[in-house]
This record gives sequence, C-alpha cells and structure tokens, in this order.
Amino acid sequence: MSIEPALRIAGLGKRYGRRRWALRDTTLDLPQGRIIGLVGANGAGKTTLLHLAIGLLRPTEGTVSMFGRPLWTNKARGVTQVGFVAQDHPLYQRFTAAEMLHYGRSIP
Repeated sequence: MSIEPALRIAGLGKRYGRRRWALRDTTLDLPQGRIIGLVGANGAGKTTLLHLAIGLLRPTEGTVSMFGRPLWTNKARGVTQVGFVAQDHPLYQRFTAAEMLHYGRSIP
C-alpha cells in the first residue's frame, strides 16, 4: 500500500492572456512529513507555483491534489486547512520565524 503524497502537482500550468505562460507542464510530488524549498531565478514561476498549490490561483492546465483530494472541485476550493504566509506580506511583522510557527501550531 502506497501513501499518497501530501501534495501532487501534475502537468500544471498557468497562462496569462493568450501567449504568456508563467508556468507550464510542472510535475511534483511532495511526500508527507517532508519540507522542501523552491529555488530559482526571478520570474521562474516559484510564486505562481505556490499560489496554484494553495488555491489562490486557478490553473490553466494540469491538476493539484492534497492528500489524494483534488484542490479544485466543481468551481469550489478544496483546501480549507492550509496555512500560507507570503514573504512580502507577513502576518505579524514583529514575529520571528520560530514565533510564527509556534503561533500556527497553537491555532485550533
């Protein structure tokens, strides 16, 4: 029996307008219990990938699933228990990274 990845991205792409692709044909499996880092040049699609993975953007092509469940179902968001804090918009600017993680763990 195989364990579903925490996050599965298959053939994911996001297009703006008719020709400008921000991300295309991206595939990734993030195993449960793991932490990853996204590394790449400015404009490589890291932020777009994260926004697609948590449901802030809707993909042009491909699929995103968390723990085996599709993120997008019948035009509704499928993710209700994911926390995301963008680096440019910190939730609490005076918190350290450790304090932010502790706070996140303490929310019911």
